[in-house]
Amino acid sequence: MTKLSKPISFETAFGVYRVDELLGEGGAGRVYGGIDLDETPIALKVLAPDRATADKRRRFKNETAFLARNKHQNIVTVIDHGIANSGGIVGPFYVMRRYEASLRNIMLRGIPSEQVLRLFSQILDGVEAAHLQGVVHRDLKPENILHDAKSNTLAIADFGTARFTEDQLATTVETGPSQRLANFQYAAPEQRAPGKQVLATADIFALGLILNEMFTGAVPQGTEYRLIGQVAKEGFLDAIVAAMLRQAPEERPKSIAEIKTLIQRHQSEAVSLQKLSQIEGTVIKANEIDEPLALTPPRLVDADWNTGVLTLTLDRAVTPKWIEALHQMGSFSSVLGKPPQVFNFRGNQATVSAPEHEVQMLIDNFKVWLPTATRTLKSLLEQEAQRQDTARREQLHRQQEAEEQRLRVMRRIKI
Repeated sequence: MTKLSKPISFETAFGVYRVDELLGEGGAGRVYGGIDLDETPIALKVLAPDRATADKRRRFKNETAFLARNKHQNIVTVIDHGIANSGGIVGPFYVMRRYEASLRNIMLRGIPSEQVLRLFSQILDGVEAAHLQGVVHRDLKPENILHDAKSNTLAIADFGTARFTEDQLATTVETGPSQRLANFQYAAPEQRAPGKQVLATADIFALGLILNEMFTGAVPQGTEYRLIGQVAKEGFLDAIVAAMLRQAPEERPKSIAEIKTLIQRHQSEAVSLQKLSQIEGTVIKANEIDEPLALTPPRLVDADWNTGVLTLTLDRAVTPKWIEALHQMGSFSSVLGKPPQVFNFRGNQATVSAPEHEVQMLIDNFKVWLPTATRTLKSLLEQEAQRQDTARREQLHRQQEAEEQRLRVMRRIKI
């Protein structure tokens, strides 16, 4: 952290940011510290003009776009961005909230072993959220994981060397073999060899190093590195770390979800599962309701009657699960013995036979059913999620017992 000789102001269409210290710099950018118009502390990352190649500009654009869309608490979020042209600085920049420290800082102070998994689970969530959206970080290290002391929250930062999918962002750029992608200490073997493909398993390798270091204070090197079981009761993690550090990428866990499953066999509450929301495209907890029809009921927008058949049109198509919920509402009113089961659904339309004198009563009744069916669907989905969670925990428990039994037998075997 270096104090600037004179503060520099950065202006966008929505704000003015005044920075007075240099927090750090990397291969392509510099990060400054300062305040916004409300005197709220901010950090501001600028693409260094003396290093702004066309490739690095594209990468900075991708990073800014991804972080500006981000809503996950364990990934840094861009709150504003613009083009600088003051104080001798010319080029793109983005603004983010100011974090008090990095994971490196709190590791140097020492993390009590009973708190490590709680913090590491946040790192897993942040990296998994990026992976679910098609983004591989490729430069994970404690310095790029920021810490908010007030909420005890960690957030992944610095996606400047990340790989983005073409369908997600307007530009995509491949990194040449001559470019240094990651801090050498945390780089996976395939990142150190020219021409090798770097996938999500490279992030998993770095995470294995970080997990071990959070417990032991040392980055694993070679085969005789310090084990977690030597310093903490979570010795079961040593086998997981060993799997994450496999030399061959294809032999490591394929995803963050797989790592979480391995951890859950021993401590089911240590991590939580996530998924990509179908509603907003954001990453949410796996047990959150992600069915629009379970959150907002369909609306009746039109009705037509022709030769004894009433056709009701909804504002969107309903699903088989919503129709099932309609049939399972429990208590409901019906007209002249015409319950929900007699309505035929196809897409966003429902049809039912109806003589002329029943038409308006059927319409009024049908409108009452819509919110009730949606509430029933939400309840059914919550029950299903609970059943799945219980079944998953039972399966993990059985797997753990089987592994413990195998180890007991192996210890008794004499050759």
